[in-house]
Amino acid sequence: MIKLFSVKQKQKEAAADGVSGKVPTKKQSAGELRVQKDISELNLSKTTSISFPNGKDDLLNFEITIRPDEGYYMGGTFVFSFNISPIYPHEAPKVKCQTKVYHPNIDLEGKVCLNILREDWKPVLSINSIIYGLQYLFLDPNPDDPLNQEAADVLKDHPKQFEANVKRSMAGGFINGHYFPRCI
Repeated sequence: MIKLFSVKQKQKEAAADGVSGKVPTKKQSAGELRVQKDISELNLSKTTSISFPNGKDDLLNFEITIRPDEGYYMGGTFVFSFNISPIYPHEAPKVKCQTKVYHPNIDLEGKVCLNILREDWKPVLSINSIIYGLQYLFLDPNPDDPLNQEAADVLKDHPKQFEANVKRSMAGGFINGHYFPRCI
């Protein structure tokens, strides 16, 4: 029979004496372990990349860059920051678009309207699921669930004008008094 308590006691004593010779390591939260698994299983398309602005040790904060190769947003570069709670996957990641974009489902502050980031989040979903959802927003913007009502109305009522507005905003220009920096 293994005497678990004596093993734990010896580890504590060794740590107190500094005898173990090992550098103490920070214990990973369940969220960090799950994120590590999700990132190792990412299946990124050629139009998507991941970066870690705070270094690879900070798995709970990273950026995803999407460069759509079709649709209204073709040729643009859009960066999304991911901030993940230590209790992930029981809480959805906080995702924000760092690139100012004229889009019905992304407001001018970068908030993203994606159902799996809100009411439809389930712990079985992964970072990959969110990335697919973000890619889909660029392929097929949804004017029926908008954060940017003006862009949604233009998309519904005047699709050609919407396309022109997207192109102008991506090239760096003003749309209805809002400046959009160049992202192509």
